Amino acid sequence: MAYKFKLETVLMLRRNLEELAQQNLARKLAALEEQQLRLVGLRQQRADMVAVFEEAKLKPMSAPVFAFQVEGIFRKEQEIETGLAMVEAAQAAVAQAREELTGRMRERKVMEKARERDQQKFILAGLKKELNEADEQMTLRFGRHGHLR
Repeated sequence: MAYKFKLETVLMLRRNLEELAQQNLARKLAALEEQQLRLVGLRQQRADMVAVFEEAKLKPMSAPVFAFQVEGIFRKEQEIETGLAMVEAAQAAVAQAREELTGRMRERKVMEKARERDQQKFILAGLKKELNEADEQMTLRFGRHGHLR
């Protein structure tokens, strides 16, 4: 008789949920990296805009052009603030996904431990049964007092 774990479907479900949590974490990490790269790009654009503005200030400039450039820098700073908020939100999502994955891993490990204990009990019961059968055969062969029949 082969060993069969009664809760094998539950164990498979836990493994599948853990795998889904790993995939979710990978997606969240990719989104975080994308947001961080976007933020770096926005900061570089702002630095470029400031450099162009500083260079343009050395020459005579009309008031509308000056206001336009200042407004552009201000809008880029707002985009950077929005980008920072998005990075923070992505970091929070990654932290939450990590916690979920940790919980899923813990649940799977608990089920695997239960399976191992159940399998050990099955093996011990089989060994005990074999020992009892051997004792019974010896009893039938030699009798209770060890005399040959």
